Amino acid sequence: MNDPQLTEDALASLTPARFHLGALTLTRRLPVAQDEAWAHLTRPELLARWSPVVPDRELDGPGPAASRENPGDDPVDATVGESRAPWFLEHAWGPEHLTWQLAPSGEATQVNLVHELSDPRQVADMAAGWHLCLTVLDSLLAGRDVQRCVGEDALANGWEALRDRYAQLFEGDTVAGQG
Repeated sequence: MNDPQLTEDALASLTPARFHLGALTLTRRLPVAQDEAWAHLTRPELLARWSPVVPDRELDGPGPAASRENPGDDPVDATVGESRAPWFLEHAWGPEHLTWQLAPSGEATQVNLVHELSDPRQVADMAAGWHLCLTVLDSLLAGRDVQRCVGEDALANGWEALRDRYAQLFEGDTVAGQG
């Protein structure tokens, strides 16, 4: 589903990003308090509104978990290594490793996502995907009714243009360019 406003919002600017030693770091300021942002990172019914990681349990404590992007998909590992509400979460996403750090920023919350990539050549793809997902989350938290944007929906909402922009950003990184 193409959402012109979502596409415009996503393409308006790049999310602050960095790629170093195989890890992509994205930073986003969300317009809600830290507890509410935390809920959107840990509760399956809220993750299902914006994230490709939709776990079979709350990600509020260490231990096994499985994730499906869509209900009929095969499950992937989402095991939680550490969860310290409301500011630190680290878990698997299949072969990937995600770390979320939240910090209060006035009446908002700064979110830092560190995504350790199993294949560093996918850095621009992952940056574009997370950028769109975080744009959806930001829109939802600001009160807009938007649809989750993964898979084909991401392609319809500017993913390719974002991927190209992130590829330019990371172009000089020798780790990202390894084949």
